[in-house]
Amino acid sequence: MKSFLVKGKKPIIKWGQLPNETYFEGVVPEGYSLAVCPSGEKGYVIIDVDCHGNKNGFDNIPKKLISELDNTLNYPTKNNGKHYWVRYTGNKPLGNKTSGLGIDLRTNKGYVVWNYQKDVRECLHLINDSSLELNQWLEKLFSYKYEKDEN
Repeated sequence: MKSFLVKGKKPIIKWGQLPNETYFEGVVPEGYSLAVCPSGEKGYVIIDVDCHGNKNGFDNIPKKLISELDNTLNYPTKNNGKHYWVRYTGNKPLGNKTSGLGIDLRTNKGYVVWNYQKDVRECLHLINDSSLELNQWLEKLFSYKYEKDEN
């Protein structure tokens, strides 16, 4: 995991070269935001639900998963969406991808703007493990397809 400054949603540094466990310290200057990249080695992923324009990602979350997502670390985004943090417990590789449904996944290859009141390191205990049902849903939307076509 790492954190760094962004202006708009654009990093002001080459964040991919920033070592894991490096965190921005101090007060975020006016006009900037703090971004966080989840730690892939610990399984953290962020489900980024958008709600703007004609897309409402909340409409595409299975009802049976809503309470699970509401019980893990989550916070509203500036565009009426939400970031849900989970520790993915499945075994398929998930991609830092968009679904076209108003739901994106951010892995260690992506980042989100951190809109929570506390330092991310103080919130890790609030991140729950994903259930089998949540894993299956995430894998359907965001797993890489490695199967070779045998034809």
